[in-house]
Amino acid sequence: MADTHPSAMTWALAGLLKRISQEEELEVLRDEAIQLSKSVNRADIAKAEQALIDEGYPGRMVRRLSAMFTLMALPRDNGVSSFGKLSEDHILRKIKVEHDLMGCCLADLNEVAQTIRNVDRLTDVSSEFRDLGYILGQLSIVKEHIDREEDIVFPYLRRFGWARLCLSARDEHYEIRTGFKNLLALVTSFNEMEVHDFKEGLTTIVQRLIPIMREHLSFENELLYPISIIAIDNTNVWQRMKALSDEMGYCSVPGPLR
Repeated sequence: MADTHPSAMTWALAGLLKRISQEEELEVLRDEAIQLSKSVNRADIAKAEQALIDEGYPGRMVRRLSAMFTLMALPRDNGVSSFGKLSEDHILRKIKVEHDLMGCCLADLNEVAQTIRNVDRLTDVSSEFRDLGYILGQLSIVKEHIDREEDIVFPYLRRFGWARLCLSARDEHYEIRTGFKNLLALVTSFNEMEVHDFKEGLTTIVQRLIPIMREHLSFENELLYPISIIAIDNTNVWQRMKALSDEMGYCSVPGPLR
């Protein structure tokens, strides 16, 4: 039977994860992560994660802290800096561009939602409502983007030992899909609602969806994909992923709002 009793290493790692969450001095944390990584294994990491969850830390936060520990423990010439060394046609470069596009669309969504909240009159032919519909059309790229990540990238990342990191991303994907589904349902029901109720619903959805999306994009840019570059250290695997992604296609660049 596997030993599930927390070891000294487990508690040491759990303590370090807590300090990472408290944003203590980065260089000190990095040095400790490098030293501790020489002694812990995957079982220790899993036990440390569970110890924090047992203390009441949210599972998503714990998985992110664990990923941050892993990234801190990597040699300084790896990680985020490796992103700039990728070839121009690398799948992760294309994914990063899609993240940037989505960030722009989210800024537009936030702006038009604030405008709609403050207008005195709103109909389905108002410029503000048409702008909202246009932005929703542009944000349809999110589904295609998520499908590519889950169907192509994540299976390989799990194969290389990063199933828990993928689980965190998939949890957020579910929230994002639900948010967009609710937003689309709200917009398509506009003529069946009081304008006041529509504004309230729009504000509620947008104020929840945009922070989730921004946090998720930051998580993938700063943790998931830098770790992927190092974890999947196999050119042939990346080429297979690129071939599948090329077949699926990429998100197009949106035009101007007006």
